[in-house]
Amino acid sequence: MKYSMHCILALLLLFVAFFANAQDASGLLEKSRKHVRAQHSIAYKYRAYWPNPVGEIDTLSGENRFVVGKQPLFRYDFVSKAPGRDMTYIDGVYREVLHDEKKVELHPDEEKAVRMFTKGLIPLKYSPIVLLDRSWQYVRDTTIVHSLAGYRTVDMDTVVNGNRVYVELWLYIGKDSRLPEWYVQQSYFNGNRSQRVEFEFTDYALSRKVEPLVYALPAGYRSEVYGSASGPQVLQAGVEAPVFQLRDLQGNLVDLKALRGRKVLLNFSTINCGYCKMAIDHMNRKDFALPDNVVAVYINPIDKSDRVASYAQKSHIPFPVVADARAIGTLYGVSGYPTFFLIDEKGVIQETVVGYREAFLDGLSKKK
Repeated sequence: MKYSMHCILALLLLFVAFFANAQDASGLLEKSRKHVRAQHSIAYKYRAYWPNPVGEIDTLSGENRFVVGKQPLFRYDFVSKAPGRDMTYIDGVYREVLHDEKKVELHPDEEKAVRMFTKGLIPLKYSPIVLLDRSWQYVRDTTIVHSLAGYRTVDMDTVVNGNRVYVELWLYIGKDSRLPEWYVQQSYFNGNRSQRVEFEFTDYALSRKVEPLVYALPAGYRSEVYGSASGPQVLQAGVEAPVFQLRDLQGNLVDLKALRGRKVLLNFSTINCGYCKMAIDHMNRKDFALPDNVVAVYINPIDKSDRVASYAQKSHIPFPVVADARAIGTLYGVSGYPTFFLIDEKGVIQETVVGYREAFLDGLSKKK
């Protein structure tokens, strides 16, 4: 009887402690919201950890600054800086500054731009400003380097083509800072863990001082209205394939003109493209082999050589690999991935295929 009473007492104490923590955590969440909303200016740095199709973890880092603005569609003006691109929303005008292209894109449709950057763009969609507006339920405290309160919400719970897809979100708020410090998006496929994305928020700078947000546009860049310039179109069948000379990852020369007399398959792909990986896996099947008169070349216009080298090794790309080939992608009008060009023996494009199509690849194989 004494043992039972002790157990009951222990359970009661545990329940009281949990209830007290839950009450404190609920109060902390609301304090965090009020703390953030009371600021006129909020700046921070972020680092994201994002798995790519071959199991490596990519990192994305940058810094954001939000300043209370005067526009009705979104409370804040902001400047978001990431490698190669800045995004600004000031006085109702959304701009993307693309440093590699020395170009500033203007988005004249403010309402459409606001929907895009709050729901689609990674630095803003996963910002503390947007995350705190969601509904969260306290689950437990945790410790990384100090005490954090952990909150969870279900983002998706559905069935797609007979497969259950479940996505839960976690937000961790520092008990001392009263600010979001960590965010996790965990996906499940048929009950098994799949993609896990994490964001770390650091170096907060908050101010209640009222001052406008200023961004100096870089000198010498050109401006374009988003969607007004159609840009180069992907080359189609019947067009002579532009010739090029490039070095592959082993330093060997890939000379398209020198390959006249044989068919050439150009595979334009990027690392963070699931369909590109599916195409490579397809071409690595035991029942797939290109005919002897077809030479294949993998061309990556986006990613740098060191990352492509690691990706190529893990993906077992079975033909020469060319990296950091932006100019060639532009020359061929490539804007979607993967894009295949089958070039005939005379150097004329025989077929252009955008996207992963099993029938196209199977049609190339001599083992069909």
